[in-house]
Amino acid sequence: MPEPSTAAFEAEVARSLRSLEADSSVPALDPLGDPAGAARALSADGDGAPLLLRAAPELGAPQRDKEARFGPAPRDPVWLRIERGTSALRLAPLRLEGAAGRAGGAGEGTAEPRDAVRVEVTAEQRPCCAAPTCTRERTHVAAWLALAAPARSPAPARATAAQRLLVAEAQDLEPARAEALVEAVAAPLAAALRVPLETARGTEPPGAIAPRPLPEPAPAPALAAAALARFAIRSEGELLVLRDYASQGPRGSATRNAVIGAALLVAALALWIQVMRSASAGDTGIAIGVGSAAALLSLAGYAFLGVARFSSRYAARSAPVASFGPGRFVVAPWVSRTGAIDLRPEGRLGAAISAGEVHGVRVQPRGDRLAVEIETDHGPIDALLTDREDVARYWRDAMDRAVASVRHPGGPSAKQRLRARSQAQQPAAAS
Repeated sequence: MPEPSTAAFEAEVARSLRSLEADSSVPALDPLGDPAGAARALSADGDGAPLLLRAAPELGAPQRDKEARFGPAPRDPVWLRIERGTSALRLAPLRLEGAAGRAGGAGEGTAEPRDAVRVEVTAEQRPCCAAPTCTRERTHVAAWLALAAPARSPAPARATAAQRLLVAEAQDLEPARAEALVEAVAAPLAAALRVPLETARGTEPPGAIAPRPLPEPAPAPALAAAALARFAIRSEGELLVLRDYASQGPRGSATRNAVIGAALLVAALALWIQVMRSASAGDTGIAIGVGSAAALLSLAGYAFLGVARFSSRYAARSAPVASFGPGRFVVAPWVSRTGAIDLRPEGRLGAAISAGEVHGVRVQPRGDRLAVEIETDHGPIDALLTDREDVARYWRDAMDRAVASVRHPGGPSAKQRLRARSQAQQPAAAS
């Protein structure tokens, strides 16, 4: 039986898909998580059936809270229902709440018709890693689907209601590799929608879009929409972030922490009453002992209520699983109240780990569930848990690509060489 929160999320996703006249079991394309698989599906000769594709809305600017720096606030992905040969499509939020169909945090309403205008491919330079001596740069290439404003928008607001959706992205030290992977998705998508494709080389009209070769083999078949919906990966500023959209994040523990805090304060109040009674009776030793316990319970209760207060104000509808930045990654990164990723190289499990210290990403059994485990020099780290093997393998491949996209090239780091030398000297010292 699914967890209550997961069951509610699955019902909301199914409701959104029904608004697109799509079933939860229909395969969905996810170019951000599986670019090669999506490129192959878009390039294939279809049987006339509509395509279901997941994309990501454009984000705002990075945030700052006092001295802390955060990435942009997250937004839910959206579903697109595409039919080959026409620029008309239908858009729906990731999930819809309630019978009235209220959108679950994506900022859009129920499914609505939209018109694609063009597919844009952009590129920018980003640092290779955080090493002060590294001067290399990675090229980040992204494909954006530009949509016209909804037809029902008032004329003065139509310009601001136009929208861009991120459909594919890649980053690499070799610009040509990143460009080839993204254009392998962008070109067939533009051709399917009969819209222009804009790249750094110019604009290709709908009828003259050259087919692109696929730079890598496609992994396993596409996931069903219901299986794909829970997790999604995309860039948030300069970080690549994998999120769990079925998780409420810190807000999920707010009630529990408030109850624990209140119980501790009630117990502390009872002890403070006993302190006053003991002091009145002249039992100084008992008063000091009970007072110490009362003070500890008071501090603990106040701390739990403080955590509950922060958790209850968590505004995002998702929780980050892992973030991948220049040369490093963090599992369970810290977040702001809006869900934005804390840019400091640390998280709830400790400091960031160099991508060069990753040995591989594997799927491991954990009881009746499966974990996607990142094996590092510091030991294995469970990044996410799921009940389905196809979902675990899908996100194993996605995280493996994410680690490779931020890893500094070359051999072992100085820290790894020092660790290896120390381990080699231990047997000699023991003998």
